[in-house]
Amino acid sequence: MHRRRLATTGVALVAALGLALTGCGNQTGSDTPAANGSAAPSSSAPADALGQLSAAAQKLNENSVRMKMESSVLSGSGVLDPARKTGDITMKLGPQGTFRILMAGDDAYLKVTGMAGLPDKWMHMDATKLGASGQFNLMPDGDPGGAKKMISTVVEVRETAPGSFAGTMDYTRTLKSDKEIAALGAKAKAVPFTARVDGEGRLTEFAVDTSVLQASLGTMTTTYSDFGTDVKVTAPPAAQTQEAPPELIKAFGA
Repeated sequence: MHRRRLATTGVALVAALGLALTGCGNQTGSDTPAANGSAAPSSSAPADALGQLSAAAQKLNENSVRMKMESSVLSGSGVLDPARKTGDITMKLGPQGTFRILMAGDDAYLKVTGMAGLPDKWMHMDATKLGASGQFNLMPDGDPGGAKKMISTVVEVRETAPGSFAGTMDYTRTLKSDKEIAALGAKAKAVPFTARVDGEGRLTEFAVDTSVLQASLGTMTTTYSDFGTDVKVTAPPAAQTQEAPPELIKAFGA
């Protein structure tokens, strides 16, 4: 029972993390893997606004970065180096506990505290077995920072002031196989967002108003800073590690 709870909670966690990283994600808690967002975006916005946002997002694929997430249901922070596929992120989900995720190449480790009945050890997952679109595959080949996936969801974007943007996203473009997203109908196709870009053309803030999907979710705001920061990740000692239960692997999109 506890492992099943971990699986469902974990899906919500990583979906939220995926949203924060890439501007899209499954906020409904479904365990259906997300589809690849490889299609080119279609936008009614002027090309310069979309182009600026695309270029700013693309820098998330090129630089290591410190990130911070805040919403009504979770808070988190950490560092990522997409080029080396390394990361160390901690997420706090209130009464559901605290989750820490380590990514080191093809290895991913998850540790949960504050949730009774779950393993005290780090749970290891082989990222190569999670599938290209698995929800735990946060750094897919060819798009490690999630920039292409984010931009593929943009329906409309406009520059509201120098370096500031607003628009809407269509979740169904990257979650075509998700039944719960499909059930949201038009709501999932017009999710508001705002973004900010610094003087060097780097994405520094991305805020998604997910209250249009579910009122309690509110707005999730992710900020990016310390570009080029040194990211060092050491795998936990073998004695403190165990393989993740099969149901968790399945839930994350194996």
